[in-house]
Amino acid sequence: MRSTDVEEARLMATVASAGSRAAWLHALRWGTFRRVWSAATVQQFGYWFSSIALQWLTAVATDHDALTLSLLYFVMLLPLLLLSLPAGVLADVRDRRHVLLSTQLAVVVISTTMAVLVFLDRAPVWALMAGGFAIGSAHAVSMPASQALVADTVPAGDLRGAVLLQTIGMNLARILGPALAGVLIVAWSGAGSLLVYGALGVVSLLVLRRPVAKEREKARQSEKGRVRAGWRHAASRPPAATALATVAVTSVFAASYLAQTPVLANLVSDDPRAFPALTSSGGVGALIGVLTVALRRPAAPSVRPAAVLLVLLSGTVMGLGASRVLWLSMLLIGTATALQFGVMTHCNAVIQQVIANTHRGRVMSLYGLCWGGLLPVGGLLLGVGWHFVGPTAALSASGCVSLTFAVHLLTRERGRPRNTTGAGHRGPAPEQR
Repeated sequence: MRSTDVEEARLMATVASAGSRAAWLHALRWGTFRRVWSAATVQQFGYWFSSIALQWLTAVATDHDALTLSLLYFVMLLPLLLLSLPAGVLADVRDRRHVLLSTQLAVVVISTTMAVLVFLDRAPVWALMAGGFAIGSAHAVSMPASQALVADTVPAGDLRGAVLLQTIGMNLARILGPALAGVLIVAWSGAGSLLVYGALGVVSLLVLRRPVAKEREKARQSEKGRVRAGWRHAASRPPAATALATVAVTSVFAASYLAQTPVLANLVSDDPRAFPALTSSGGVGALIGVLTVALRRPAAPSVRPAAVLLVLLSGTVMGLGASRVLWLSMLLIGTATALQFGVMTHCNAVIQQVIANTHRGRVMSLYGLCWGGLLPVGGLLLGVGWHFVGPTAALSASGCVSLTFAVHLLTRERGRPRNTTGAGHRGPAPEQR
């Protein structure tokens, strides 16, 4: 047996031996992780402030036009499709903290410019979409570095818990962000929400000012070669490639309803508070989904649990298009996002467990591409279907596709032995503070 095989087997035993259901909290022991986690959570709050503000401004300007809102959703997430892979390479060959500092500086500039345009009433729909693309670009470049930086801040045994805590922070922002953005919009219009986004960017800059221990691969290949190396690495570490495919199908077909949240709110209520209510209920559901994954005992990496959750998510999405009552839509969106983030968090944890730190930025950029990068494609497809055949038929069709994939995956995985090797976190042990 090779020495690397021995090390990987030992690492998987360490991860699997964290039998306590509270083991995922152990990552908070590390001071470097707490700083990175705090900065990432603040960034997510800011992103929601900008997203809700832009959606609200566009909905008001277009009288809640479903196709225009789908286009805004597409434009905001298109950078994830275009920039995720180069950003993953950047996260592997450059200091990840410096990448995050640069993107947060860009956020401050973009958000301030957009807020001034909105305040002066010089922000037509095309300007809102341009601002959304710029914000999405900063987010796309920062995401692989933010996810990969977690591996630099904890030892191997705490990596799974660190991934789950990072996702929990993201969903705390998803719960509270829309509600707080709604308050800001009512008080100061969309300009206030965008200004707070910029202020939170400044907070992130201050939190990340101290260096973080790191391990990097030397830049010896071309960018295309490094991207291909990242994909080959994921394919060689099962079940990472299957987890990526599951994330991709979920994003395009089972999570595309997110693009139509403002229209779903308008279908069930004329009250402007319906939109933040639906978004916040989704945030509550997302947090429940993440906690459900966190409270499961660690096991050998497998996509079976994610496939089961995708089956349930597909059925929920099919029912969402038929709802015309606010409380029912809130319940369905809460359930859908719980299942959706259960799928995503489980796949994220599986991938992080089996990949090497030298390839982490690139593989996590593939994860970002399959999740956020493909969301605008699904959102645009759903918007077109919604325009021509209505919400019920469009959402039912999307749910049928994801259901077919999940059933196929469960059938294929039945009887296949679980992977018990292949973890790859080899970062230096951080200083405990």
